[in-house]
Amino acid sequence: MRKALQALGVSAGAVALLLSGTAVASARGGAPTICSGGDIASGTYAGLTVTGVCTVPAGADVTINGNLTVAPGAVFDAQTDSHVAINGNVNAGPGSMFALGCTFAHPCDDGNPPSGGMTHDTVSGNVTLHQVFNAAINGDTIGGNLTSTGGGAGLLDPETDFVPFSIKDDVIGGNITVTNLTTVWFGIIRTQVGKNVTLHNINLSDPDGNEIVTDVIAGNLNCRRNSPAPQVGDSEGAPNLVGKHAIGQCAGLAG
Repeated sequence: MRKALQALGVSAGAVALLLSGTAVASARGGAPTICSGGDIASGTYAGLTVTGVCTVPAGADVTINGNLTVAPGAVFDAQTDSHVAINGNVNAGPGSMFALGCTFAHPCDDGNPPSGGMTHDTVSGNVTLHQVFNAAINGDTIGGNLTSTGGGAGLLDPETDFVPFSIKDDVIGGNITVTNLTTVWFGIIRTQVGKNVTLHNINLSDPDGNEIVTDVIAGNLNCRRNSPAPQVGDSEGAPNLVGKHAIGQCAGLAG
């Protein structure tokens, strides 16, 4: 990826404006907590529902013993040098943004890699994204499936509005399925997948997008009706190791 990352597609000024004057979530036991905006404090939550722009600050240690729900139009931003453990599922609604983790290849919100090189955030269940604006999932372990249906930032100019939908340096226990996404850049890089990867009808404005490289996929890699077709791009990555079959547009991307 040759440009500066803008994973959430929201300017710092806009985020600051949205955060001003809003309540800050605090750790609680019992009922799920609602974060309407601000920092998500260190602690253990029975569950968390995000309805505004909420950030896990650098240095925080957050455990969610339940589901994380990101409401339509809301933002959950954990692209910081922090630790997040979600012992349940993630569900993100239309127009929302879900960002978990950062690595050397996908720096944190402050532009620097995390102190350990990777944040190692975890989700024990599934991550389900329904018509989200954007997602950044980097350096994470997800026990179940990662599924994204529809949504995206649209076909913006990659030179001025670079919005990457990034899946890098992850371990996914189940399937990765991404369908009907329309955005600027998409990629799955250096990720281990326990089952299948299915990429259908992904449309991108960056001609170097759709970088599917250096992955280890136990099942099938199935790619159809994507524009541009999945490719190495400028990532300089290696062919994918596919346990079963590389199908359709990804037939040439298996080692």
